[in-house]
Amino acid sequence: MKKYLAIDMGGTAIKYGVLDEELSFSEHGKIDANTASMDDLVADLKNIYEKYGEGTEGVCISMPGVIDRKKGFAHTGGAYQWVKELPVAEILSEKLGAKVTICNDAKAAALAEIGFGNMQYVTNGVCIILGTGIGGAVIVNGNLVDGTHFSSGEFSFIRGHADDRTNKRDIFAMTNGVPGFKAFLKKATGLDEIDGLKAFKMIKEENNEDALNGVKEFCAYLAHHIYNLQAILDAERVLIGGGISNEPMFIELVREAVDEVFDGAWIPVIPKPEVMVCKFQADANLIGAVYNFIELEDLYQDNQFINM
Repeated sequence: MKKYLAIDMGGTAIKYGVLDEELSFSEHGKIDANTASMDDLVADLKNIYEKYGEGTEGVCISMPGVIDRKKGFAHTGGAYQWVKELPVAEILSEKLGAKVTICNDAKAAALAEIGFGNMQYVTNGVCIILGTGIGGAVIVNGNLVDGTHFSSGEFSFIRGHADDRTNKRDIFAMTNGVPGFKAFLKKATGLDEIDGLKAFKMIKEENNEDALNGVKEFCAYLAHHIYNLQAILDAERVLIGGGISNEPMFIELVREAVDEVFDGAWIPVIPKPEVMVCKFQADANLIGAVYNFIELEDLYQDNQFINM
């Protein structure tokens, strides 16, 4: 059975794992990320490859930034600020002596769902990953949409109200990223230090209506953006990911908010999508990076990757 070395290059940690075609991990771990330079990155990845790369088909990388995954080219690199117009996959392939593919991290999470998760066999769909910002991906005809400039799914920057021309208050990232979640809870409860864990504990154990109302307001804004995306894409299914989506009550509240927005529309002509949680959470980027590798290997039957 084929094995793959998957690496998820985050801003604070680099996760890695060796997994097979059945998604069974034989190795799994993480190291602190050193984002300072290419040399630092190569040194870290070389150490991982020397320990775990033997017998694998290649190195499957998920990373932040605007990425042309088919060419292995990174236009930007997010937390890796020195990444600017670089053939990262080609460089790493030469340094490691292995096949290397790269993929944007949010798109990797979506690819995990397309290949092995809750977006399998779905023709048209949307993945929304709730984090500090809003990662995402669009699926059309069963395929990930990369976009002309490889920026499809940059949901963070969707604007809300037209009167917010500063682009600071009502963009999707501000209302539905982690800071937005905390802001809604603070406004509703008056508490400065409150996160998702504390909020749902207050709701479940204390029947705290203020905390519940704060979460509901957050979900109302999320449903508003889902409605706008649906008006454009007509998706069958919308998947919600990110740490907060691990809470079952949260997904139920999102569904209630979506029902209210769609059923209460002034002109109810936009079909309501099914809303589900992503199947993969902590390991989504690793699994999606492997699916990206396999997909590209199938695309280039002669085993000559663009980056090799």
